[in-house]
Amino acid sequence: MQNKPIKKIFVCEFITAGGLNHTELHSSLVNEGLLMRDALLRDLESLPYELFITQDARLNSSLDLANVEYIQANQDVWLKWEELIKQVDAVWIIAPETNGYLQKLTQLALKHQKMIIGCGLTTIDICRSKLSSYYFFKQHKLNTIETFLSPRWDKTFSKKWVVKPDDGAGCEDTIIFDDVDVLMEWVVSESKALTHVIQPYIEGSPASISCIMHNGHAMVLSCNTLLMSINNNVLGYQGFLVNGMRSQWELFTILANKVAKLFPDASGYVGIDVMVCQSDRGQPEVKVLEVNPRLTTTYVALSESTGLNPAKLIIDTLMGNFNLSCQIERNEVLLKVAHA
Repeated sequence: MQNKPIKKIFVCEFITAGGLNHTELHSSLVNEGLLMRDALLRDLESLPYELFITQDARLNSSLDLANVEYIQANQDVWLKWEELIKQVDAVWIIAPETNGYLQKLTQLALKHQKMIIGCGLTTIDICRSKLSSYYFFKQHKLNTIETFLSPRWDKTFSKKWVVKPDDGAGCEDTIIFDDVDVLMEWVVSESKALTHVIQPYIEGSPASISCIMHNGHAMVLSCNTLLMSINNNVLGYQGFLVNGMRSQWELFTILANKVAKLFPDASGYVGIDVMVCQSDRGQPEVKVLEVNPRLTTTYVALSESTGLNPAKLIIDTLMGNFNLSCQIERNEVLLKVAHA
């Protein structure tokens, strides 16, 4: 499938494409989805492809970069997506792992033997759960952060803790606790014992690696500082400084290639969330938090930060032209993300 010429691409950004057409739309999710979708479409528009999208009819975004079909509240969006998938040569999916959305869309594209500009099902399945990711990282000796469900939680491991959904994206429902009893009371009262993981709070700099992976190899596109906030013990994501961590390029490249070797069907754009700490020897130490087998918001700034067209790099890689010697600029780009 990868050697077939591509003429038509269906770009499906789950939130803006009508994935939540039966429920309320949250402005923060929509804004972030539009940022990613439109940046990708602008990159693809300069290439020789015909582009297709669907859009939630409630959105006012006007777009002339692609053929658009509007999704109404009473429509079965999955049937419409399947119809479009049948008509194109390739599918570029931007969807959260939450509730299996990314997995289901990928399966739909595979069902109709379409090229997927993204990761395979094995990678998606492992990365969907923070707990399964943790066990996988530990099994393969990647430096990571201890992760527990409350029934097996070692309360002596730390004095400060982070609780987050096992099946969730970004900072959704992520809370910091410095009292074990308060944490347990919250877990019990909110019935989160099996849905949320508990991790020790680690002092350090939250960061991410934007890279392209294929056949066990990785090419780093940028090394980013994540901008976080803490309000009333709730952790929030404010945006990022792309290449704010460019001093760690070599260290991040080594890590990205380790991750690529562990996920043979990781392909296309992959984001790796990490925490940069200081080791006992005073040297930078990188702990892997999670692997995102899809576009992340940092993609929005990659054209400016790299001086290249990242969509072209990704497609060229999947078509068999993986150019590790590609000259990539390391410009810093600041992007704030508003969250409701």
